[in-house]
Amino acid sequence: MVINTWAGPCFGAATAAAWETLAAGGSALDAVEKGCTRAEELQCDRTVGFGGSPDESGETTLDAMVFDGDSMRAGAVADLRRIKAATSAARLVMDHTRHSLLAGEGASRFAMLMGLPSGSLATSESRMMWSKWRLDRCQPNFWHNVSPDPAFFCGPYRPAQQAQQQAQRQELADQQQIQQHRWPSRHEGHDTIAMVAIQAGGSTAAAASSNGATHKVPGRVGDGAIPGGGAYADSAVGGCGATGDGDVHLRFLPCYQVVESMRQGLSPTQAAEDAVRRIVKHVPAFVGALVAVSKDGRHGGAAHGWQFVYSVASGASGGVVETVEINPIDSSSSMEQR
Repeated sequence: MVINTWAGPCFGAATAAAWETLAAGGSALDAVEKGCTRAEELQCDRTVGFGGSPDESGETTLDAMVFDGDSMRAGAVADLRRIKAATSAARLVMDHTRHSLLAGEGASRFAMLMGLPSGSLATSESRMMWSKWRLDRCQPNFWHNVSPDPAFFCGPYRPAQQAQQQAQRQELADQQQIQQHRWPSRHEGHDTIAMVAIQAGGSTAAAASSNGATHKVPGRVGDGAIPGGGAYADSAVGGCGATGDGDVHLRFLPCYQVVESMRQGLSPTQAAEDAVRRIVKHVPAFVGALVAVSKDGRHGGAAHGWQFVYSVASGASGGVVETVEINPIDSSSSMEQR
């Protein structure tokens, strides 16, 4: 089985690539690498791979991770520059180092040393996105409690002295503004592909890939590079993938929670809903979603703040990519599939 946080033609092609790898005898780890790599190559929704989500300096950088549910080993890259094959770079970290995460220029040099080609990750489209943002006074952005006022001006910024209460109100207002800009509908602006695969023998693997938040502060690392945040797997239990506000996910590690909740007997849907509700309790404006699959093939998900559609391919479907739509948990109950 392969489960992917998103559906539609582009993400469906990524799910199909992962399934074809499994069907040809590849491992679960091979499958999630191939699936996420396909999304990177196709630049799915410009939120995965090169040519999308420029940071404040106009540069596109990538985060990616692979996680082996047999060995519980991870490989990840963050703030990766000039390397298009981010998921493969993460796999190389797992296979050829004793580390779990490499970041920035060091990650790029490592990937080139391992034989991955390098080149600009910018395109004419990403350059135009950045130019338009600059002309629009750098709105929206991810700054708060700085001077000049980031709601009206571009940087450079310096810390501003404000009362704690005022700073907290500003943070909430900025967060809501950013989310409204980044996620206007269920098919626009989401920023991560996360995938879980289970091979015939039960081995489970997960992966994630993203070009991060549009107009992020340079150097920002999202949940796509962090085990338990963007994805997680344990072959004894199942796996999870996350998409949405990666900065919030990093505070809660929802995929780790989902897998541990399934270990305690919750179904995939129950585990995903519980994790989302935990986030929403502290961050009411949260926008995101989780998908989960148990080792016996049950799968489900939960979302908050948007309609959400994920894709699945399995032996039961003959490898045909199917889609499942999830309503936000604050307006309707989620679904669970078998």
